[in-house]
Amino acid sequence: MSYSPVPLINGLIADTQEYLISLDIKIAKKEIDLLQQTLSSELNKNVRLQTNTPTQIVNTFLLENYELSNKLTPRSFSEETFYLIMQWGVHKASKVS
Repeated sequence: MSYSPVPLINGLIADTQEYLISLDIKIAKKEIDLLQQTLSSELNKNVRLQTNTPTQIVNTFLLENYELSNKLTPRSFSEETFYLIMQWGVHKASKVS
């Protein structure tokens, strides 16, 4: 089965935007682009070269760009994005073992 990180990246971006809106923080287009680039750069690498989980990438982005130290977990995202994070983990585990 072929795996693509694109749906996961899109879900993470949409859910991160919703999270920031819930905190009354507006995310600018340049930050969306930065998050997109950061997620794509990491999640399109060979799985053996990926050093961060999708959630770690988002948490680092939130800390560096908004000084938000709250740690999001996979369950912090929508049900669909949570499922895509789990799919990513299964895909990575199947390639590493």
